[in-house]
Amino acid sequence: MTERAEAVVALYKENQLAATRAVLFHAAMAARAGLNVTDVNCLALLDKQGPMTAGELAHWIGLSRGGAITAVIDRLEKGGFVRRVRDADDRRQVRVELLRDGAYAGLQEILTQFSRDYTALIEEYTDAELALLLDFARRANEITHRQTSEIRNP
Repeated sequence: MTERAEAVVALYKENQLAATRAVLFHAAMAARAGLNVTDVNCLALLDKQGPMTAGELAHWIGLSRGGAITAVIDRLEKGGFVRRVRDADDRRQVRVELLRDGAYAGLQEILTQFSRDYTALIEEYTDAELALLLDFARRANEITHRQTSEIRNP
């Protein structure tokens, strides 16, 4: 195997390890909050996407629209992470809204430390290296997104 081929394999393996460790990190964070990984994923979506209906949340997270997503929302509401609010434009619609000042603030403390450490690592790279890493990350994330969509919608 050539040195380049070895480097390609090594980088691929490191990215697999990073994905696994990210899953384990989210599981540990969820356990600390008394939640499960699906609950934490829902919170992350609400944090990034804003309030959404149960159906939208179910679609994004890959759960059925019925009882499964309702159980998640019930747990998150009971834990003080979210609340259900009537849509201002369509009162028939109920949106799930993240309560940033509630129990979610505790999770944010964990994420803030992670963000600090991660940002410190990123800042060690030169501008040219950052451009390369950013290009790689964007393209890798697009592959993951595309593959996930294809698995969910064959």
